[in-house]
Amino acid sequence: MAHGQMREEELEQAMLDFMNREFDVLVCTTIIENGLDLPNVNTLIVKEAGMMGLAQLYQLRGRVGRSDRLAQAYFTFRKDRMMGEAAEKRLAAIREFTELGSGFKIAMRDLEIRGAGNILGRNSTGTSRL
Repeated sequence: MAHGQMREEELEQAMLDFMNREFDVLVCTTIIENGLDLPNVNTLIVKEAGMMGLAQLYQLRGRVGRSDRLAQAYFTFRKDRMMGEAAEKRLAAIREFTELGSGFKIAMRDLEIRGAGNILGRNSTGTSRL
């Protein structure tokens, strides 16, 4: 298990043990999206993916398939909970843009979903009023 509330030494040891194949499954928070290079990872399962942003989903998906192994990323959501239109669009974009180098297309779709905000005004999308 790995999460952002762990002491640095514990987190580092957990990640090293996983990299050295001391165990086969790592359960963690979204801390895994932060650029960790784990080439032996071939499966990622994200719980309640509809609650995450498009860039975050793209980063998470990028954590698998970083070697010559076939990799899978599964994004799940609760079927008993209504998902908003924006969440559905984010998951559809992740499903649509699967080819290598899709980052620009993902960024453009994110801009379409969230909107550009008011560039010249006091507010922009994703920020609060100053």
